[in-house]
Amino acid sequence: MTVVVFVVLECLLALLGVGRVTDTSDPFVGFSSQIPLWERVVDDSGKTMLRTATNKLVWFNEQEFPKEKAAGTRRVFCVGGSTTFGRPYSDNTSFCGWLREFLPVADPSTNWEIINAGGVSYASYRVAAVMQELALYEPDLFVVYSGHNEFLERRTYEGMFEQSEFQMKVTSILSRTRVYGLIDRAIHSHLDAKEKTQETLSGDVDEILNHTVGPADYHRDDIWRSKVLDHYRFNLQRMISIARGAGAEIVFVVPASNEKNCSPFKSELPSNISELDRQQFAEWYDQASRAEADGDVQQAIERLKQTKQIDDRYPLVDYRLGRLQFDTQAIAESKKSFQRALNEDVCALRAPDDFVAAVRSIGDQRKAMTVDFDRKLRERCQRDYGHSILGAEYFLDHVHPTIEAHRALALWIVECLQDHHSIGGDPIEEVDVATVKRLVESRINLASHGIAQRNLAKVLHWAGKFEEAEPRARDAIETLGGDHESQLVRADCLYRTNRIDEAAAEYESLLVTYPFDARAYHRYGEMLIDLEEYKKARDYLSVAVAGLPDGSRSQARSVFSLGMAHLKLSEFRQAEMFLEQLQQDYPHDRDTLILLAEAKAGRGDSVGAIALYEQVIRQSPDDVYAQVKLGIVLLEEKRPQEALLCFQAAIKKDSNNAMALTGVKVATDLLK
Repeated sequence: MTVVVFVVLECLLALLGVGRVTDTSDPFVGFSSQIPLWERVVDDSGKTMLRTATNKLVWFNEQEFPKEKAAGTRRVFCVGGSTTFGRPYSDNTSFCGWLREFLPVADPSTNWEIINAGGVSYASYRVAAVMQELALYEPDLFVVYSGHNEFLERRTYEGMFEQSEFQMKVTSILSRTRVYGLIDRAIHSHLDAKEKTQETLSGDVDEILNHTVGPADYHRDDIWRSKVLDHYRFNLQRMISIARGAGAEIVFVVPASNEKNCSPFKSELPSNISELDRQQFAEWYDQASRAEADGDVQQAIERLKQTKQIDDRYPLVDYRLGRLQFDTQAIAESKKSFQRALNEDVCALRAPDDFVAAVRSIGDQRKAMTVDFDRKLRERCQRDYGHSILGAEYFLDHVHPTIEAHRALALWIVECLQDHHSIGGDPIEEVDVATVKRLVESRINLASHGIAQRNLAKVLHWAGKFEEAEPRARDAIETLGGDHESQLVRADCLYRTNRIDEAAAEYESLLVTYPFDARAYHRYGEMLIDLEEYKKARDYLSVAVAGLPDGSRSQARSVFSLGMAHLKLSEFRQAEMFLEQLQQDYPHDRDTLILLAEAKAGRGDSVGAIALYEQVIRQSPDDVYAQVKLGIVLLEEKRPQEALLCFQAAIKKDSNNAMALTGVKVATDLLK
């Protein structure tokens, strides 16, 4: 009887136009401000147009379409994150831009409007909110590419933690009914804003990465991760409801990622493992690095596998295993290692496998059209390269496809629409593909293209992904016909990936073309310090100090490195002069105090050196190096008793310190 009453009430509410809660809202997050994506403007002919709001152009391409859809027009909205946007480039070479050209070829009987509404860093809950606004503008089709940005913003999912998996499934089912929606709205209308459990996010994206110098704030959290997956699945369902509620069709794109040529963004050991295990892990890991450098691939693989005895979820180990296995043609093992590296990345900026699977399963369950970009790319990779591991052949970075891959995706979307009889027409001929290709490529602005490549290189460099940043910097140099910013990035990437000669050549070339670039002198000088080429470093750093802005951090670093170069060349007076200058601005900087003490000791000013070492020890009593160096100066001053105390203090912290052990022996002998 209860079921019958429920069904009757549900039908009655449908007739009255009461919507489901999942059609209109997200129970887990709200937004502090709902600034529309589109603003109304009137063009020269007096027609009302909808244009991307000026304050949204940081995240969205500039797009425009008529408010009133003309007869015979089909309006397509492409939504999602930065892949939909077209990053690192723009709309023109995105799959949306290609669709704008291919759809009229496939079905010329229709007037097509293709609007790119992809938002940079937009996760699924923000994409769904965008779709809610777009549903007001007579959509015929939504194309959704979403899944890589789900971990960018922290959400607490407070209410979800209080429900069992069974309860959440029941709630999910009920939330699709109008009865549930009516009750939910009735309850929440009486709640004070402070009592609501729905989390409020900022009106626009506020990434975790925006508050750090890298992926530092990301830590492994399996419970939170499972809730993010639940929320993602919920929003995919919600997108289908929004599209169908607006009378539009929907196509999901299964996201694809770069596995082979993109290292994990963050790896970390569990906080609860012992210090002994950490040391053993580091020892095996370092042994693997040395073996790889020596060309002993099998030894490197064995050592990396040994680290798994301590922690089996360190993604950089799996990534390195994947690279070594790939190089030795162990393709099946390599594929597993790369996939594990992606799935275990602590800073998950690529859609993990279970998120990819969610798109497939929900598309199948809800009978939504789905273009399996991941699977189709793998099939193409297998055909073209003899393996199905996705990498730089199809991606510019961790997730953003090449222009060619965007074109392929657009063609697969057209094929999907034709297979489902959503559009008419015949399959697009190769000759037409070639014509469209020439048209799109003719519109590419090389300057903008090169700047986008440079920006991508800088972002990858900032993230510490030097292997991936170098080719993008090289691309920018070639596209722009030379670019000093890109050369700076490329030179540093070459150095950090141990391609020393190439790095030096890049710096030399840069300084020939841009002889007044103080930053290049600074970076090259620091590289030469690391290579122990102190005379050359001194000369380059002298130019850097003179050319960099007074009081800047970069000038301070150059002064420090210049002081070190003088010190290593036994030019103690010059070293002292520069380091004392630096000490005035950074009176408590440990490294500056240590170098200045060494310069004073070298010049024979033992009193000054002792005072500086003592200052370091007062600031940091456990500084073993300062204790040892102070002990040595005290020995030279024939103060063995005080020196002995310094060496003994150092040994308490580092029982195997060779210099401290030798110092104890010398001081003890002098005291006899």
